Amino acid sequence: MLKLFTKESKKYFFSLVILFLFIVQSIIPLKVFADDNSQTINTDSIRAKIVQIVSDKKKNIAAGDKNVVLEEQTLKIQISSGKHKGEDVTIKNTVDPSKQGNLIFNEGDQVFLSISEDSNGNITSSNIYQVARDKPLTYLLIFFILSMILIGKGKGFKSIITLTFTCFMVIKVFLNLILQGYNPITISIFVCIAIAIVSLIVIGGINRKTISAIIGTTSGVVISGVISFIVVNLTKVSGVGTEEAQLLMDIPLKHALDFKAILFAAILIGALGAVMDVSMSIASTMTEIKEAHPKISPGRLMKAGMVVGRDTMGTMATTLILAYISGSICLVLGYLANNSNFLDIVNQDMIACEIIKTLAGSIGLIFTIPITVIVCCILSD
Repeated sequence: MLKLFTKESKKYFFSLVILFLFIVQSIIPLKVFADDNSQTINTDSIRAKIVQIVSDKKKNIAAGDKNVVLEEQTLKIQISSGKHKGEDVTIKNTVDPSKQGNLIFNEGDQVFLSISEDSNGNITSSNIYQVARDKPLTYLLIFFILSMILIGKGKGFKSIITLTFTCFMVIKVFLNLILQGYNPITISIFVCIAIAIVSLIVIGGINRKTISAIIGTTSGVVISGVISFIVVNLTKVSGVGTEEAQLLMDIPLKHALDFKAILFAAILIGALGAVMDVSMSIASTMTEIKEAHPKISPGRLMKAGMVVGRDTMGTMATTLILAYISGSICLVLGYLANNSNFLDIVNQDMIACEIIKTLAGSIGLIFTIPITVIVCCILSD
């Protein structure tokens, strides 16, 4: 049956994938917060450049028992976009170490401004509301893409395609549909399956190896989902323990959000990458062994697959754990600085959510190994 997938059929399949992307792109417009335009904050991005540091003064002020050094910069800024392009404005930037979000600017820095105008369209006041970070990030992205292509060659190019598809599915489909009121659990399952199928087929083609990896990946993600669903209900976590979730709750949306379901969806998507990597590594190795030794017994083939799985299990589980821990370092530091004990920390909603994400994803990863080995062994015969 697998021989039916010729080069022509593969081209036909990829054409369908591209067509699917354009269809989804056309029928699902990207919306920032809600369908109601009155609920959307629309801010014009006025790019500007700091052309001169007019003055830079420091002064000591008393703040309780401490002396705080305030730094006040007077900046000459030239607007480089919009109808005021070429005009200069002067802005004062106060750096207070006791507050968050302080920035010290240098000549040549790019920023975004918010301005107020009078009835004649003249600028009456202006403020720096954001540093322009898009250009350095674009350069970083270009370097990443070039590195993938130069080192990975054809595989690197295919990886870029799969990453693009993954970003599209998560940002354009997953997040957008949640904001439109669809069930996050249903959407996350669809998105995970779509990402797994397309990514693995693009990387490995349509063959037994890829089918084994797809089945193993899907099974591992489902196991992670089932475990997380059970534990989320047992622990009664709300999913709204983070500042971001609290901020989202304060935004007036057309559809109410189910934060528990969003937490569940985040666990599935977070585990997907590591699970795909493990299942594909096992399937590739077992396929190569079978091709090199066609008469190898199923038992020996399964044993070889399990060896590969165990080798990758430790590193990928560590990858998952470190990824989640790194996102909670400041939170844990805050609890430790407040002399909270271990039980107080692990019972916090936010910490419990991160623990569930880590362990549920890792358990799904572990069970992906034997499932992929068994499926690959069956298909190889």
